[in-house]
Amino acid sequence: MKVVIVGGGMVGMTLAHLLRKRGVEPTVVERAPAGHYIPRGYMLGFQGYEALQEIGIFDEVRDAGRAIAPRPDHGPVAVAVRFGALIEALQRDLPMVNDTTVTELLRDDDGRVVGVAAEGPDGPVTFESDLVVACDGAGSPTRAKAGLEAEIDPLPEASLSFMSPSVADTSFAMAYMSDGGHIGMLSWAEGSAGWRSCERVGAEAALAPGLDAIKEMWARLLPPSASAIEGVTSLDQIRYSEPALLRCPRWWTPGVVVIGDAAHFFGPETGISSAIGLGDAEALTQAILQYPDDPDAACRSYETWRAPVVRPYEANDPGRHRMLVADTRRPLPDERWPPEDGAA
Repeated sequence: MKVVIVGGGMVGMTLAHLLRKRGVEPTVVERAPAGHYIPRGYMLGFQGYEALQEIGIFDEVRDAGRAIAPRPDHGPVAVAVRFGALIEALQRDLPMVNDTTVTELLRDDDGRVVGVAAEGPDGPVTFESDLVVACDGAGSPTRAKAGLEAEIDPLPEASLSFMSPSVADTSFAMAYMSDGGHIGMLSWAEGSAGWRSCERVGAEAALAPGLDAIKEMWARLLPPSASAIEGVTSLDQIRYSEPALLRCPRWWTPGVVVIGDAAHFFGPETGISSAIGLGDAEALTQAILQYPDDPDAACRSYETWRAPVVRPYEANDPGRHRMLVADTRRPLPDERWPPEDGAA
């Protein structure tokens, strides 16, 4: 089967490695330059362990990070690690077509997708395919070109986050607040990151109380984060965003299938979006091996066996439940952000 993977992030690269180990040589098309990634902390959930074990990099990634909730009889439920430790391991020895953007899906006379047209450093290029796998993120242009619908539901709250070079005393901490919002922290060997829900007021208003007020708030509401937030010395290390949940009613159409964040995106406190995506890659690999000469049958098999795993996560996302009560709960005054006038 000729497979074109659009998107060379962690899910696309994982899928490529899994297919190559089984004799299928996919073409990975990535718009970013070779070696590029955005430095950050990362929480690898247990849902992604098996895929990385099959590739042979799980032990390397685990050893580079810090265990979250380790148990004596099993491995940790997650690993906090430098994002680059995972990406660099996946990039190793993997051929990719970088600096290349897919511009069009190619179709035959029956409308089936049979390849992609792209623009690269040397001009236009085409890649024939039996199956195009969209791994190009929540905003997936490939998904839109294929005509697959995405349901995007903005969360009722925004998110305030920080990045710090300070390593916290613990690898993970999270707490819920009186309105159902959440505040959390992740720490790996080289630094820490934190997040909390807040009102959707825009970046200017969210940052207006100033750095000292933000640091005091974090240490007060989540004491285990005090050693991490101490390393934040500039508002440039603070980010405001307005996240949304995403689900696709259909994951495939003849010639194209969406996986990872292109198919589903969960709320920030679940910490499972990318790990579920790694599981998608493993499940799709098995389906392709089951039906090596019939991509439609492979996609049907993938959907049949993968949906019972993913759909419950979508339905039970805490963010989706908060949408139902968003107008009925208010945070306590000392939890509110931005603080009420005079409360900072």
